[in-house]
Amino acid sequence: MTLKETNLSSNNVGDEGKDDGRLQQYKNLTKHEELRRRRTECSVEIRKQKGADMMMKRRNIVDVNEDDEIASDSDTEGRNKKTSATTARLSNDEVKRILQNNPSEEDMVRCFESLRKSLSKTKNPPIDEVIHSGLLLALVQALGVPHEKVQYEAAWALTNIVSGTTEQTIAAVEAGATAPLIQLAVHENQQIAEQALWAVANIAGDSAQLRDYVIKCNGVDALMILMKRLDMMADSHVRTVAWAFSNMCRHKNPHAPLEVLRILSKGLVKLVRHPDRQVRQDACWAVSYLTDGPDEQIELARESGVLPYVVQFFKEPENLVAPALRTLGNVATGNDNLTQAVIDLGALKEIRPLMEKTKSTSIIKECCWLVSNVIAGTQSQIQAVLDANLLPILIGVLKSGDHKCQFEASWALSNLAQGGTSRQIIALIEENAVPALCDALNQTNNDMLNNTLETLYTLLVTVQNNYPTQMDILHEQIEELGGLDALERLQESQSEVIYTQAYRIVTEFFSDDAGNEVAGENADPSVEPKWSF
Repeated sequence: MTLKETNLSSNNVGDEGKDDGRLQQYKNLTKHEELRRRRTECSVEIRKQKGADMMMKRRNIVDVNEDDEIASDSDTEGRNKKTSATTARLSNDEVKRILQNNPSEEDMVRCFESLRKSLSKTKNPPIDEVIHSGLLLALVQALGVPHEKVQYEAAWALTNIVSGTTEQTIAAVEAGATAPLIQLAVHENQQIAEQALWAVANIAGDSAQLRDYVIKCNGVDALMILMKRLDMMADSHVRTVAWAFSNMCRHKNPHAPLEVLRILSKGLVKLVRHPDRQVRQDACWAVSYLTDGPDEQIELARESGVLPYVVQFFKEPENLVAPALRTLGNVATGNDNLTQAVIDLGALKEIRPLMEKTKSTSIIKECCWLVSNVIAGTQSQIQAVLDANLLPILIGVLKSGDHKCQFEASWALSNLAQGGTSRQIIALIEENAVPALCDALNQTNNDMLNNTLETLYTLLVTVQNNYPTQMDILHEQIEELGGLDALERLQESQSEVIYTQAYRIVTEFFSDDAGNEVAGENADPSVEPKWSF
């Protein structure tokens, strides 16, 4: 039987009511949910997996010349007895010949240990050679042999086979490896159990289809059995459990069934509290995968109670900060209630000190991404960002940050401009955003240019409608900073969107017949500006 045959909104505050007329003037005005959706679509790069800690598959490699041990109930000379099967490496043909001739237990140990050592080579392991030799079925059958050393060696060999390409992994699955590996993953011998789980995690990490097949073979049940034994496991074993959880949550096309993710989310609460840092790191990445989906998935994380522990990771080393930022950024992409959950957890107050102390552009970028998703929420949520004093940090990133960080900051300011009240938008001027916006007009990334043009246009409209006496000063500042020259150059852009945006700003605010007679029509005489240029 082949693998295919197995079927493998309105929490607004302040002066937003009187802003409704002004907001209707904005191009591409959308609801906050739409702003967050657009942010998510433009965040592909930031969400790519990086580094060894993010690997979907892992090989089990040791010095192939060292003698290996496996504790066994059948050992008559104690747990530390060295195996006698440390002779010269056997060829695949020799292994086949021995296994086809009524092998003894000692013969089987020698054969499968030799296969395992071949497949544990650091460079160019002969995975295809083993598959093409027909030995995959022998390895699968060895998992059922009532001899712990044989089971261990076979599980290790299969671990390295399913760490290879998708084709190699599918070959092992079609040979029937998945179900017996899952059974061994709950073996009383922890070495066997850990090695078998390692192989299962590699299978689940390959693709959504293979993850679903692991689920079908009761892989989730096995994980939950292991969770009950967690306190009795060595740290290395718990790390494998946490990594298996991350691979079960990882794939998006499609996501794992919601009922499966609900079960996994309950286990993650315990894993993110584990004293071992690597366990917490893999568990937090698992939570980030769980929350990288529709609101129903994000709700699972919130309901499980895992998020308060994730926020605490902001004070941990950066290999824990990264998945925590990703997780809470994902949560903030959800509905307004989910975005509010991020604020209520106290995440915003941790962002500024984090951005001020880190030297990692990746951390800064993720911080900006998280904040931009909060700013895409309600006006009270925008105010929470301003109250956390994060606007000056965002403006500073736009002014002089790494170009990828600048892009994320441009989204945050654009979301503020599109969703904020007039007073919140004017905070851009109070925090001296105009120089950064004018500099950003010289960028080449069209999405960033579009964000900057939208922000600048909204800022000009807001000043004209609410603080008309300051318009001449704002005009002069933009001209002195080279913003007008940049706008005129952008009218020659090959992008119709960029051209249209730039043309609109120049004609409405910088041409000789710009509508000065309209200025002040919607101004609120009771509101005095709290800023100066």
